[in-house]
Amino acid sequence: MKKLKFINAIVGILMSTTVLIGCAGNATEKGADNKSGTEAKTIVIGTGNAFKPYCYLDESGNLSGYEIEVLKEINKKLPQYTFEFNQLEFKNILLSLESNKVDVGAHQFEKNPERESKYLFGTESYTNFILRITVGKDRKDINSIKDLEGKKVQTSAGSNDAYILEQYNKEHNNAINLVYTSSSDAATTIKNIEDGRIDAFVSIKRIVDSYNQTYGDKLKTVGDPIATSNTYYVFRKDDINLQREFDKALKELKDDGTLAKISIKILGGDYTTNE
Repeated sequence: MKKLKFINAIVGILMSTTVLIGCAGNATEKGADNKSGTEAKTIVIGTGNAFKPYCYLDESGNLSGYEIEVLKEINKKLPQYTFEFNQLEFKNILLSLESNKVDVGAHQFEKNPERESKYLFGTESYTNFILRITVGKDRKDINSIKDLEGKKVQTSAGSNDAYILEQYNKEHNNAINLVYTSSSDAATTIKNIEDGRIDAFVSIKRIVDSYNQTYGDKLKTVGDPIATSNTYYVFRKDDINLQREFDKALKELKDDGTLAKISIKILGGDYTTNE
């Protein structure tokens, strides 16, 4: 397989950057790699660029991270396609999928009933997610989701942790004060904790550990997990063939150990097994 490359472009009114992963050379050369001898079809992947270490811009401004490396390997398994990355705010990815601006959502998406009613999820997961309450390192009064009642909890609109907290609020008379943000910026979140703008947020331990390594030992996870799940690629309901092709390629990456190697390299451990 010829080397994958990234090509940045500005996309319409979203003003988002696209990155093209494809075979080196011109269209004729790309088509020659396909068994059918036809030119590769472009598949637009909706992802983010501010969620380190999953999808972010490196020091050179290139799209990097676990999501990107896994998808590069999937593209090698699916030479009939050229993957193009459309960098979007998290809250806009599934909306863009729904409006046909992207073909696949890739931003560590977890399943929940609301999402499953609108979109088609892959059957093969590629990361496990164990959600925990996260607070400042010296905080002692918060140890469970019940302890969040009356507190300010930051969450991203449209995220699975927002869904879990919103469901809790439906059953407990809006007891938790949810503070919505459209940014996944770690420095801002930590500053909000330190300044008392928020009391807590929900994350996974390996992300919190990476924040502490980068910004100093300022956070901790507390209590039992509030949810345990896995992450999947997301498709439109009628894109069953594309879903099946992704699932097949992803399973091959699991079986040959490639997925685990990427996880260990980027995430610091094998977080690819189902929970």
